Amino acid sequence: MNMKKEKFLIMVMALFLSITIYVIETKSVSKEQQNVNIDEILNEIENENVTSTLVQKKYIADKFYNLVFKKENAYQSYFVNAKTGKKAELNEFLIEGKEEEFKDKVNSLIELKYPKFIADKLKSKEGNVAFQLNDDHLVIYFSNFIITPEPKEELKLKVDYNEIKDFLNFEVKLNSEYENENGYHFDSSKKTIALTFDDGPNGEKTKKLVDLFAQNKMHATFFMVGNRMANNPGIIQYVLEHQNEVGSHSYSHSNMTRLKKEKLIEDEQNTNAIYKKITGQDLKILRPPYGNINSLMKETLNYVFVNWNVDTEDWRYRNKEHVKNAVISKVKDGDIILMHDLYDSTIEAVEEMLPELYVEGFQVVTITELANLKGQNLNLKKVYRSIK
Repeated sequence: MNMKKEKFLIMVMALFLSITIYVIETKSVSKEQQNVNIDEILNEIENENVTSTLVQKKYIADKFYNLVFKKENAYQSYFVNAKTGKKAELNEFLIEGKEEEFKDKVNSLIELKYPKFIADKLKSKEGNVAFQLNDDHLVIYFSNFIITPEPKEELKLKVDYNEIKDFLNFEVKLNSEYENENGYHFDSSKKTIALTFDDGPNGEKTKKLVDLFAQNKMHATFFMVGNRMANNPGIIQYVLEHQNEVGSHSYSHSNMTRLKKEKLIEDEQNTNAIYKKITGQDLKILRPPYGNINSLMKETLNYVFVNWNVDTEDWRYRNKEHVKNAVISKVKDGDIILMHDLYDSTIEAVEEMLPELYVEGFQVVTITELANLKGQNLNLKKVYRSIK
């Protein structure tokens, strides 16, 4: 190799080495500068919220930071892109084109968790919404929403990533045993009562009550008269489809304490046969008309007997305010409340009553659900007036 070629090769190698060093140094400086910028932004956000409590400061999926603050009863959240150091919105971490589907999914979960009077407001986005991303779930906080009656609980939605995995553009931790949300998760630690309705089924009035309970994430028990069941099979199915409960209220609303043994058996067999033809199920609970029970009935009939300890006397007063106040002013954990699905005033009272019961922390369930939540078995031939 001659001297000129050797010098040329040395120059090329030196130039390549200097370029490599420059690139490495440039990358190092850029990364250092990037980190400085992110830290400055994070500190700036914290300084802006110095009067709030920092709930979370989390680096997620090597992509972004999530900061959540709480001040009094309101939440505020921020996202910072880890690559650019710029503030971001949650939509930037969703798959492009999936934003509306994500919104629809969240709205459906809100509807599953909350009664309609709350869910409609939360979906309106007329208040503040904050997002907290955790390892295996998202928490959405709702604050400053004007809702009547005003909820006393903190309004938030916990969303397992299994529910929204198809919308996220980053990897998340999934629970393989998770079952998708279906609503109606009653809590044994909460105050729980049973609202019951006698003398039906009564066509559209009974259906309207079922709809009201569904809208408020609640259930009820309907004690139905046997000779009215045959003419209302669709209503009975509608009651059961919405996870409510049906009990016997005798065959013809007669005073059962005046019936002989043979007649007691005949009437209740007829009532059960009608119900079974419609539903394929047997009746298990009985409320005798007027609450009258004697020893012969207990000996003869294989039912759980259910009376009440709160009587609204809706049949007597037929006044919305009276019925509502009879419940709201008296009701306690474990109570069984008597009403009738015959009167418009009762339906109007229930419509106003259910949201108020919800914000006061009451769960409203069927008789069987009440017993289950209280850890009790409903025993045949026993009379229940409340379940504590």
